[in-house]
Amino acid sequence: MKHAHAVMLLLIVASATSCRQRTADADDQASQVAARKHELVKRLAKADADPKKTDPVAMWIMPKELKEISGLALTPDGNVLAHDDEIGRVYVIDPRGGLIAKRFNLGESPPHGDFESITVAGNDIYLLASNGKLYEFQEGADGENVPYSIRDTGLGKQCEFESMVYEADSDWLVMPCKNVKDKSLKGQIVVFRWKRQGPDSSRVSMFTIPEAQAIGSNPWKYLKPSDVTIDPANGNYVMITSHPDKAIIEVTPGGKLVRSQPLPEGHNQPEGVAITRDSILMISDEATTKPADITLYRWHPIRTIAQKVQ
Repeated sequence: MKHAHAVMLLLIVASATSCRQRTADADDQASQVAARKHELVKRLAKADADPKKTDPVAMWIMPKELKEISGLALTPDGNVLAHDDEIGRVYVIDPRGGLIAKRFNLGESPPHGDFESITVAGNDIYLLASNGKLYEFQEGADGENVPYSIRDTGLGKQCEFESMVYEADSDWLVMPCKNVKDKSLKGQIVVFRWKRQGPDSSRVSMFTIPEAQAIGSNPWKYLKPSDVTIDPANGNYVMITSHPDKAIIEVTPGGKLVRSQPLPEGHNQPEGVAITRDSILMISDEATTKPADITLYRWHPIRTIAQKVQ
């Protein structure tokens, strides 16, 4: 089902010129957000009644400053973090209302880089650059410039990265490769796992999935993960790919393929993915011929795998 078949719920930006006007705008915005959330509940119930459908339940249009939206990550309080892929600035978004709650910067002069993914590990947040370097910081208030440090995973020589998610029970940062530099791994989907603490000898692990197995009977050429998340229902890794073929792939932490299927139509450049605790799948798209957006679906997890396969 194409995105055009969903009702677009547009991001509203209040522009205030006086205290009275600001109050009126805020009240109007709160009313519209409440209406969106009420409508979303109804659409989720409808999606639950027909699990075979893949219609979007909502689409949040992003402002121009997020035209190059990249990774998504969930915070413990249920908000979503998003970021631009060129500058160290983080946006906090209400996933059920589609509005930006706040934005904060890394440092007084935000660093520039090829930022590709973001994840939350307890009180810490990590922003991943394509060369495997991690920018570590904590959530700031609206408009705040937060201190940060840089950690090098040392994996940049082996892989160009575009994906990352934190696995809490193992303390791994799970990092699928977009482009593998080791020719011996050609034809494999490569997933690195980097432990935040511990000796270097045991800090890195890796597993592979045959690309042909993940492609199956789909008319795809090859698969390059653009982001990864963890399904809270079963602990599986859920990856999306962007160019040239747009897919969603679910694997166990032990590397067993669970599912591989095309993304719903309408995703021009899918870059980020997240799954909420109440099974809402979110996919972010960079601006192309249309504005950047975050599309919400009902996620129907495959629950036959109740336990992780290690």
